[in-house]
Amino acid sequence: MKLLSYIMPLTLLLLSGCVSQYSITEKELEGYLSDEIHFEIKEGNQLFGIEMRINNIDVSLGHKVDTMSVTADSIVKVRNPLVPFKAKMKTTFEAEPWYDADSHSVYLKQLRLVSIESNPKDIEKAVKQVAPQMMGFLTHFLETQPVYILDTSESNQALIAEMTKRIEVKPGKLKLIFDE
Repeated sequence: MKLLSYIMPLTLLLLSGCVSQYSITEKELEGYLSDEIHFEIKEGNQLFGIEMRINNIDVSLGHKVDTMSVTADSIVKVRNPLVPFKAKMKTTFEAEPWYDADSHSVYLKQLRLVSIESNPKDIEKAVKQVAPQMMGFLTHFLETQPVYILDTSESNQALIAEMTKRIEVKPGKLKLIFDE
């Protein structure tokens, strides 16, 4: 019995040491966003309207302190009788990721639009006119949807989810922190 009382704390110490280094990589975030987040808007009618769909998302972590950069490739269609157009857009946002311990999810806050590029280039003026409305939809979407959820049906992640209190942004990863 005395031996068991020594082994249990040692086992817990070893287990906590193993999970204390858990982090979420850029590739894991990109994979989650590609699989779970489907952003598509259609606004307007047959004559006037906007359609936007995200095709690809790239994530960069830690290029600035406490910052996650999200670059989204989108296809944009604008319908109007005078100058209808279709363009590819690349938008880059920066945001501060935060961890919600209740839902075991990572969210973004304080989203800032950093850049917009369009192809073809000659319609960049037209894109910039509709960009605020489109960016408003995308910003609201990214701030209200989790960008990553720990899978509590998997035993290791369930344990990590219960222990995690906050996250820290490090170059290339989000480090999960277990203490306050």
